[in-house]
Amino acid sequence: MLTAGPLVALLVLSTAAAYGAWRFWCAHALTGCRLALVASAISVLAPLSALSLVPLDRNGSHVQASLPAVGAVAAAGFALSRTRRLAPLMVGLWLPTAIGQWRQGQPGPLSTLIETVLGQPAAAHASRTAALAESLAEPLSVSRVDADDVVLAALLHALGTPLGPLVAESCPPDGASRAVAANILRRIPDCHGVAAAIAAAGERWDGAGPLALSGEAIPIGARIIAVADAFDRASEAGLDAARREIRDASGTSFDPVVVSELLYLYRERPGSPP
Repeated sequence: MLTAGPLVALLVLSTAAAYGAWRFWCAHALTGCRLALVASAISVLAPLSALSLVPLDRNGSHVQASLPAVGAVAAAGFALSRTRRLAPLMVGLWLPTAIGQWRQGQPGPLSTLIETVLGQPAAAHASRTAALAESLAEPLSVSRVDADDVVLAALLHALGTPLGPLVAESCPPDGASRAVAANILRRIPDCHGVAAAIAAAGERWDGAGPLALSGEAIPIGARIIAVADAFDRASEAGLDAARREIRDASGTSFDPVVVSELLYLYRERPGSPP
């Protein structure tokens, strides 16, 4: 006779596997990660196969025999969901939650996610770019809500680099990588402005960028990120070189107003190092 113990255990493990299947499916829907799709299918099929035996299994032997297999699937799914090594899967599983926590004033989970996916040097660059973008947003009269989107876009502007068709080692990300990041963020609630800023971050003020947007047709967030990103990379050669590079590209690559605000922010003061 089938006792309650094995049946309860099977139901608990099946519930855990079903939850894992849902999370893996959401990760696949967000990033297109095939591993997440396979994990979702296995997480569903394993408990369903075991549950299908219940009406036919009067003595409970088959149900008890299936418990280790279902438990192994649930445990493997849990371990896979906690992975920090597979960038597409990790982004799909954790990015929406991390963004929600960031908007609530808890930046730690998103910072950890960015550093794990991009590596420490690229994550540090993203953090500096975001800080500079935030400093530029206020004098440019960007609203608080839009400024949050600009900062978030600056943090995530290189997110598509390890997820794109061609993995690049350097920043800035190419157009394909920006498109990957923008497509992911469009699927996350309240991130359409973030996606738009990242998608257009490679545009030039003179219209010679990949999307052929020019002037104020480029979202203000994208114009700010373009300047902040380029300035931070150029500053490796010193502030004087960075100021010169940004000044020389004003009106061609970059919005002159954004450049003016940045140069004022980093203006040369008596006694300041170059």
